[in-house]
Amino acid sequence: DVYSSDLPTPRTPRMVTITYTDSAFDVPEHLPAGMTTFHAVNHSKELHHGTLVRLDSGRTVPDLLEALKKSGPLPTWAKLYGGPQNAGTVTMNLPAGNYVWVCLIPGADGIPHFVKGMVGPLTVGPDKLSASAPAPDRTVTMADYNFTISRPITRGRHVLRVVTAAKSQPHELVIIHLSPGKSAKDVMDWSAHPNGPPPAEVVEGIAPMDPGTVNYTTVDFKPGNYVLICFVPDAKDGQPHAAHGMVKEFTVQ
Repeated sequence: DVYSSDLPTPRTPRMVTITYTDSAFDVPEHLPAGMTTFHAVNHSKELHHGTLVRLDSGRTVPDLLEALKKSGPLPTWAKLYGGPQNAGTVTMNLPAGNYVWVCLIPGADGIPHFVKGMVGPLTVGPDKLSASAPAPDRTVTMADYNFTISRPITRGRHVLRVVTAAKSQPHELVIIHLSPGKSAKDVMDWSAHPNGPPPAEVVEGIAPMDPGTVNYTTVDFKPGNYVLICFVPDAKDGQPHAAHGMVKEFTVQ
């Protein structure tokens, strides 16, 4: 009987809160493996993200920091797993291993936040927490250089399954609610020269993800004009992917 009450009930993922301040964040150092939800709280005036980087081949935090000093893609032993942007909530499946929390976003002075101390190790143990992924109603696929949404986004609460396409560069999902009368171009212009009030509000998003990783985020979309943007530097010329056209505008009625 498929309706038997003896069937196991899927567990919701463990909820873990991470907190951003101006040059540091409060992040866990140890977690069990399995499906985990990270909720970000931003006490800073600047934007932040909690990017999780898995370290393989015995690499350490100093190895990653040294690699981040160099331009171009990260080495193959560092895998980008995503994470919450700004004040968002992200769910992901974490295999056992060694990870590092980093904020790759630069401050107003152009210096990345990880240089100022937004770095923290995370060990994911072999013990596994049994939980199910959220049930998504939309899939957002990130590729070089576009976003594809499986179905139009309508007003209200949506669970987005976010993936990076195979054989693609790493990408991030920045969800921006445009101010009335503003466009994606205004956002790009302001990002290059942040003078005056921003032309939009960053709703939330997902930090950079390598192909083969999956993140879920729940977003409450209010009516208005939105834009999806990826600011990850391109592997060939170092320009943000948005400069290569990875910008998608849409309207929520």
